[in-house]
Amino acid sequence: MSKQAPIKRSLQRKWQKSKPKPTNRNSKKKSNGIGSLMENRRCHLRKKKREVKVSKTDPESGLLVKNERERVFAYSYHTACDRNGWILQTYVTAANVHDSQAFFVLFERVKREIQSCPEAVCVDAGYKTPAIAKYLLEQGVKPIWPYTRPKTKDGFFRKSDFVYDEYFDCYLCPNDQVLSYSTTNREGYREYKSDPAVCRSCPYLHQCTQSKSYTKVVTRHVWQDYYEEAEHLRYVPEYRELYALRKETIERDFADMKEKHGLRWTHYRGLEKNEAQAMLVCAAMNLKKLANYLWKAKHRPFFSFAWLPILPTFFENIVYLWNKMGFRHSSETHFVNSLVRFLFAGRIFLSKHEIRYHSNFT
Repeated sequence: MSKQAPIKRSLQRKWQKSKPKPTNRNSKKKSNGIGSLMENRRCHLRKKKREVKVSKTDPESGLLVKNERERVFAYSYHTACDRNGWILQTYVTAANVHDSQAFFVLFERVKREIQSCPEAVCVDAGYKTPAIAKYLLEQGVKPIWPYTRPKTKDGFFRKSDFVYDEYFDCYLCPNDQVLSYSTTNREGYREYKSDPAVCRSCPYLHQCTQSKSYTKVVTRHVWQDYYEEAEHLRYVPEYRELYALRKETIERDFADMKEKHGLRWTHYRGLEKNEAQAMLVCAAMNLKKLANYLWKAKHRPFFSFAWLPILPTFFENIVYLWNKMGFRHSSETHFVNSLVRFLFAGRIFLSKHEIRYHSNFT
């Protein structure tokens, strides 16, 4: 074995010497320091390209990641209802689509359904973004959303500890030092950075940042004023009582969808069929609610006869949605029911739940 090793090495050296040199025009650039740096940067960007996992049985579904153990392809059902629990509209997307992207489509459908603009909208934390706050406040709609806990690490200063000075456009840290404006990133956040020379000797450095360059960065969205205005609405007693109705309206509707109408798991493949099924189930739930209203009003004849002009149009929509389950047409123009136009109380509730796709992870 010891005699064969030098022979192999000598053969490899001869083969490398006899190997022809590359005649590439960019060979000189690669040997240069800047050229090699740019080439390494391109290779890094190719490796960093995001990979999106697609289901083999249903490519239109999206991967839902709830925790480290639960990963499944699913659909998200975004639904709106009024303060009495009547479902106004529903919108189905893949589970990997963020709630803020589906909000605008669902809200426009609700406006077409009720033929007006609501007074207030109660949403869950998934729709809590500056873009939605600006979109609603410009139309005169009051966005009401819940309180979200700050995501700062324990032992560090929160963002609320840094005071924003609107006149000078800067932030003041707890040590009364100025964080001046630096740049605006692509996500629409303005970055305010501190002076590293001052932060290096700051007594609160271990509570402020772990940056190796001794620089604290605080971000502020360009539409942060709309976001803060919506945050103040949470403290209004009227809107606080209105938000408490979410557990009695939209959350109850989702519980009935999953427990009584089999929407905990999907029964169809494809986005269009799932959206048609969601509309059909929502229309059936409104029809059941109508039957309960009529049963409770049996001692009030006028109230009972008032529903007769609405029923024919309502049943036509039920039949149309039922027939649509076997065809492939656009489902964006189909409304859930016809009676909500007469029952709408001026305020709607929006929420989203994931409907899991019953198949193996692929």
